[in-house]
Amino acid sequence: MSSMGNGARLIMFKNVFDRACSAKLPSAVVLFFSLSMLGCEPTSPAPSARDARRGVQKPEGAPDVQEYTAWRPFFTTDYGVVSGSDMVGTGFAFRLSDESKPVFVTALHLLGTDNGLEKDLLPNEFSESIESTFLSDVFGATDGVKQIGMPYQPCDPEDENEAIEADVVAFDLVGRFKPEFLKLSDEAVQPGQRLWMVTAVFAGASPSQKCHAVKVSDVENGRIQYRFENERLSLQATDGAPLLFDSGLVAGMHQGGTADETQGVSGYGITSDVLRRAIESMCLDRSSGEFER
Repeated sequence: MSSMGNGARLIMFKNVFDRACSAKLPSAVVLFFSLSMLGCEPTSPAPSARDARRGVQKPEGAPDVQEYTAWRPFFTTDYGVVSGSDMVGTGFAFRLSDESKPVFVTALHLLGTDNGLEKDLLPNEFSESIESTFLSDVFGATDGVKQIGMPYQPCDPEDENEAIEADVVAFDLVGRFKPEFLKLSDEAVQPGQRLWMVTAVFAGASPSQKCHAVKVSDVENGRIQYRFENERLSLQATDGAPLLFDSGLVAGMHQGGTADETQGVSGYGITSDVLRRAIESMCLDRSSGEFER
């Protein structure tokens, strides 16, 4: 389709979209088929994996980060779509222990009105509200789109506040999709310590740079505040990214931040123990089939 003009492509897209809708296909199928017809499959601001290997050198002291570690999530829900072209956040996968099921985690607030949904989704509403979740690789190591399972819900409805206060949502990893799994650390985060946010950024650094240094300014009740060493860094679509110690173990999750011309770029997130407690409150032993629509 590379030789097809934009006008012809739009006409074809409209015909395909109309046929798909009249056939009452699932909205996720219509969305992703439509994106591919328009030539706008979900992508990150990242070069190819080969370009990444040729690109910016790893910052001094940064941990080694493997391919397939950070991902862009996007969703179809009853309250709207966060499409692959929106690029609203980042997420990563880990296991609570060697015996536990792997989970994919990101920031809960991505499933909300700030990203175009009609309402902020709550954990106890997931089974009725979310149709599908897909991931695309942050650094362009693969251009494929991976579907994962449904979000986990609290085992006890009273545990819902644990996920809400932590701002964490966890998804079942199903099928043959095998991302790189990070490991949670038991080490406590300390003020003055250096951590690394892992994701591709849209501005202020090369999109092939995996690790971005922060200096912790405060830690209280599992909440971390920090300042980025790079004062030009864009934080677009970084919410949900892992925060790593120099060792490469997970110190916590980045959940947001602000940029100021005089104060630089600051961020905030949660520690690994808060992340762990949020996941432990969810029913990981419940089969994903129970949430299928």
